[in-house]
Amino acid sequence: MQSPESRRVMLSEVVISTLCHATEDCNKVKQAILNLVPSHIASHIQIVENTVKGFYGNPIVVLEARFKGEEAYSVLKHIALLLHELDKKYIVSSLEIRYDQKANKVFIRIDKQSAYLGKPTVSEGDDVVKLVISFSILKSVEGVQKFLEEVFLGKGAQG
Repeated sequence: MQSPESRRVMLSEVVISTLCHATEDCNKVKQAILNLVPSHIASHIQIVENTVKGFYGNPIVVLEARFKGEEAYSVLKHIALLLHELDKKYIVSSLEIRYDQKANKVFIRIDKQSAYLGKPTVSEGDDVVKLVISFSILKSVEGVQKFLEEVFLGKGAQG
């Protein structure tokens, strides 16, 4: 049997999603997503569009891109490079409100306008690009904390 220290949380998927309202240019909203992805991945990214009706019957386009394996890790590292130091520290220090242990997922919101401009900032508002970071196997607050510290703060990183 493995000791808890020798088991690591494994990143399984990163999902980036946002809403494009009728008053917005969906190409610009897509660009906000593309700006969060490294160029070598953005060149072949598939952004799925699903149109739904808003509360008042207005059309809303849900945009979503999914990344697995090495692509997921590359996307996360790219976002970490783009974020300001204070935002990275905030993500790690606010893990208790971001991590759903049952679902084994971390939730981060990036201001949509700042993502479009290529200078993403963490936001707790409504007009956001949502990141859902999913982990497989081990459900561990400590493991997720270490993983996020490694990705966002460079702590414990190897190589």
